[in-house]
Amino acid sequence: MNRMLCLLGAAATAVFAQDPAQGWLGYATGKNPSGQGRITRAEAKWVVLDHPKESGCFYSPWFGIETSDNLNLFQPVNPYVGGGWEMYVEYFQWKPVHNENSASADVSPGDTLHGVVTFDESKQEYTAVHTNLRTGKSITKTIGVQKDGEKYKEYTMMYIVFEKTCRSCLQYPPNGIVTFFDIVLEYEGTKVIPAWSTAFVDDKCNNRAHVVNSTTITITWDTTN
Repeated sequence: MNRMLCLLGAAATAVFAQDPAQGWLGYATGKNPSGQGRITRAEAKWVVLDHPKESGCFYSPWFGIETSDNLNLFQPVNPYVGGGWEMYVEYFQWKPVHNENSASADVSPGDTLHGVVTFDESKQEYTAVHTNLRTGKSITKTIGVQKDGEKYKEYTMMYIVFEKTCRSCLQYPPNGIVTFFDIVLEYEGTKVIPAWSTAFVDDKCNNRAHVVNSTTITITWDTTN
């Protein structure tokens, strides 16, 4: 992220060369049950977590949309950086490797963040708007869709992720849970009930994603060891 996800992506390139990447902890994947179409809208809300008991680690809960080949990721992120929380929007591309970030803004524990990603077919662009609902502060970023040969790639899946391993579980927020709620996923302009699955890449502090219902995903972790 300016700083985190960029570094994570670069570090993972030699190992995975695509998402889900090394450094991802628990995550959920949402797809169109029909397996058809492009994402034209994705959104979710979550509450900024408390400060950890121990500092010295860099991580983030986030959601994003991904191309069908798992090589292009567009994501409203919420990293813990040094002594505080931030929000911004990031684009990461695996081939060729490219990373770019929006401006960032400070956020506080208890703030509700609302990320919305929408597609403009006429321009082949996605725009993400990341808003702090308490302050009204918004950050916006637009990216073009990468071509694969003569055809534009298609963003077909939504990820909800907790990313970055820490030395100690005490370096993660003491809440032990982050809840993504009011999730919306649309394909070709039509809202769908996503088909969700969960998994993890790095097994740290029992960090796991859980499907509560079609519009709510939680990620939990241990905070005591």
